[in-house]
Amino acid sequence: MKNKETKNETLVSSTIDEQKAKNKRFWRYFWATIIVLAILFIGLNITASKKLSEMSKVDREARLENIFNQFKTKYPEFMTMTKSLNSNSLKEIKRQIDISINKAYQPIYGQIDNFSDFHYSVKGEYTELGTVLFGEVENILEEQLFKPSNFQSILTNELKNINTKSTQIIIKQFKNLKQDIKSKMNLDDEEITFLLSNILKLSQEDMKFRMSSYTNNLFKGMGLGGGAVAGSAMMTKLMSKKISKIIAKKIATKIAVKTGTKAVGAGASAVAGAEAGLFCGPGAWFCSPAGAVIGGIIGWFATDKIVVEIDGYYNKDDFKQNIRELIDVQKQNMKNTLYKIYTDSFIKVNSDTINSFDNIKNKSVKEILIDNKSS
Repeated sequence: MKNKETKNETLVSSTIDEQKAKNKRFWRYFWATIIVLAILFIGLNITASKKLSEMSKVDREARLENIFNQFKTKYPEFMTMTKSLNSNSLKEIKRQIDISINKAYQPIYGQIDNFSDFHYSVKGEYTELGTVLFGEVENILEEQLFKPSNFQSILTNELKNINTKSTQIIIKQFKNLKQDIKSKMNLDDEEITFLLSNILKLSQEDMKFRMSSYTNNLFKGMGLGGGAVAGSAMMTKLMSKKISKIIAKKIATKIAVKTGTKAVGAGASAVAGAEAGLFCGPGAWFCSPAGAVIGGIIGWFATDKIVVEIDGYYNKDDFKQNIRELIDVQKQNMKNTLYKIYTDSFIKVNSDTINSFDNIKNKSVKEILIDNKSS
């Protein structure tokens, strides 16, 4: 009985060992198979990726060649389109300059009547005379025309506005150019971006930057500071000097005429009074030296008011018209200056664009491919 049990135990033990050995072999072959499959999978992926990359490269180059050839074929259309866009954009810039400068100058016209009233008054006359002798006539314009109309502040804001609008116009120009090329060449978004950025080397930000650089350089070149805002103070000063010339001339003429007139008028008043016995008589204090001085002053200023009123009656309208015409001239001069600054800057930006077109047009597909490989 015992021998039988021992034999059974030995058999069971042998079976367990055999099963363990089988399990060990199973897992050895299992993991060996996994490793082999993993190696094969990785190898296949590397090979496939390489082939896909080569295919992608071929496809990219074929697409680039197709886009480039289309561009060269349609080049004359693009030039016509670009010139048309440029013309429209330049009109927009000039229109914005007209709107902004008219707005800046409008309050000055509203001050012409007040300035004329001041000019044709006894106070105004002596203020202007004192300014001519001891200061600058521009100071009168500052106090009577520019400061009440808030011209400097409004002009600065409008010059900023012109700058902002011009930038918006250049952005609009780029977007229109992009959309027109995309439409004419039947490109998708990725392809048009590829054409503009990779082939033509054009971007919205680059156009904005160049527009700003050209504009600031032209402001500096004209002695108007470092840009639109700095230039406004210089523009105001230049306009003030121009208008001051006619004011100074008017004052000089008026002083020459009125001095003689008032001297005669004041003397006549005093003589007439004396002869009428109104001032002088036995013991009358007015006939003393002090009285003579006072009489002269009274006669002078009494005549002064009359002469000023007569001068204003005959010349006030002409004076106002002269001031209005001077402002018109300076306003147009400022517009012309800004036309030159902004339109010249815009033309330079678009000249760069056309040069980019020409540069690409004259290259071969092979050169374009080499450029894109190196970029």
